[in-house]
Amino acid sequence: MKKYLLLNIILSIGLLYGCQATTKNQKPIVSIAYHDVLLEEAKDAIKKNDTNIIPIYQAIKQYVDTVSMNMKPLSVVSENKKHIAPSKDPRDYITLSPYWWPDSSKADGIPYIRDDGNRNPEVYEYPERVNSSLLGENAELLALIYYFTGEERYAAKAAEMLRVWFLDPVTGMNPNMIYAQHVPGMKQIRGTGIIDSRRFLKALNAAKIIENSDSWTNEDKKELQEWVQAFRYWIENSTNGLTESKAQNNHGLWYDVINQILVMFEEDYDYFKQIVNERFLPRIAFQIDSDGSFPKELERTLGIHYSTFALEALSFSDKMCSKNGFNLWEYKTENDKGMLLALVYMIPYYKNPDVWPHMQINDFNTDRAALLLYDAGLRTGKKEYIDLSKSIGYDNQRNIEEGYLNTLPDINRLLYYKINVAD
Repeated sequence: MKKYLLLNIILSIGLLYGCQATTKNQKPIVSIAYHDVLLEEAKDAIKKNDTNIIPIYQAIKQYVDTVSMNMKPLSVVSENKKHIAPSKDPRDYITLSPYWWPDSSKADGIPYIRDDGNRNPEVYEYPERVNSSLLGENAELLALIYYFTGEERYAAKAAEMLRVWFLDPVTGMNPNMIYAQHVPGMKQIRGTGIIDSRRFLKALNAAKIIENSDSWTNEDKKELQEWVQAFRYWIENSTNGLTESKAQNNHGLWYDVINQILVMFEEDYDYFKQIVNERFLPRIAFQIDSDGSFPKELERTLGIHYSTFALEALSFSDKMCSKNGFNLWEYKTENDKGMLLALVYMIPYYKNPDVWPHMQINDFNTDRAALLLYDAGLRTGKKEYIDLSKSIGYDNQRNIEEGYLNTLPDINRLLYYKINVAD
């Protein structure tokens, strides 16, 4: 750990040039979570009635019109919430750590024991797990259709969902993750559940997209800013957050990405650059091996999944870095480590997951590989990555992920519609 901290200090001194954009000259952003160029391309293609995108757009818009627009706003205070946090406050987010199971040698099963990669079905007794995803994805869909059409009703529905989840004094979530991914019977404080917040923080992306609509008032903006500030303070200063910040696997990467999302929402671009330079770049040097692998992820029973999950964290960060004058895909350490090296390591297994030499106890979804390759091509200008992305392809069927059937249409199909378009 001392070696890691020393490396952190050395790299932070040498890499402060990384993000050069200043707050004063910061270009207004369309979104937090997407490459603005893809948003603009999709909007232009829809306007031009491009036959490559129109069927996808129409399917998503139909879903939004029939499902999202009629959806009852979701909340951590739900009717089917079986498990209230030990605080006895229903506004506290609580989920079960997915790979922990009752100990069959104990009468009460407590404390639970870990079985990596095998999800305990009890996780679905905690509705926040699914509802946070549904909130984030439906809010984003509504915001995107507002962006594409300019119709205020979509922004109004997105605003309603944001208020209920975050701002309402009765249903609004408390800005902490103390009980996220808890393990029955375990007494030590854990920070691993913070990673859950990546799901509902998609809604902040929606708030950014509808920011100038009539339906999202100045009071709404102020209240959500205050919620974000409180949550950011908690993850940066709580024992849970400080513990998670030291994680040396994908959890550490996602902790920084979550921190970056909050900071970008607050438009604190100088602090964003500080996080990237002082914490995130050193993680790249520390977590990626000289061959491009993520050693900590190779230890898992789902090695392809977690290696890809780590790359997805880096790619998410790059989307925010791109709005701050820095290309993370092109970044290399002094010994040539970087996310592109990590992608190159994974390419043979993205082409054929069956040749993966490490553990992967479940099937791997190659759609995720196609998106990473497309982003790499977009950000490096290397057509071979775009071509490989297209050869892998992106399935037009919505994926079954996280152990439950998600019937949402896929936003990525819309923004990455060119993956399945021949040159």
